[in-house]
Amino acid sequence: MPEFEKADTQVLGISIDPFPSAGAFAKSLSLNFPLLSDWPKNEVTRSYGVFDEARSVARRVTFVLDRERVVRGIVESDTDMMKHASESLRIVRGLEEQGRG
Repeated sequence: MPEFEKADTQVLGISIDPFPSAGAFAKSLSLNFPLLSDWPKNEVTRSYGVFDEARSVARRVTFVLDRERVVRGIVESDTDMMKHASESLRIVRGLEEQGRG
């Protein structure tokens, strides 16, 4: 998180679980960023195309948006959470270099 803060980057998570469950999950992992709930309609995960209707789950995907809210990078891994952080930070730094951060 300190590296994202240095890059003046806002980090948010979105869960399809109801807020109490998402909150308990965030607390259990000591997340240091907000975890929002997309329950019950899953409108955000559907709009980003990551909600699996057949299984009623959302894929674990990170979207990096620039200041104009344009998606500039996508990181996907259901198992490697460190990949999400490291790849997202790499994308953010690239945006900074391009003046799009």
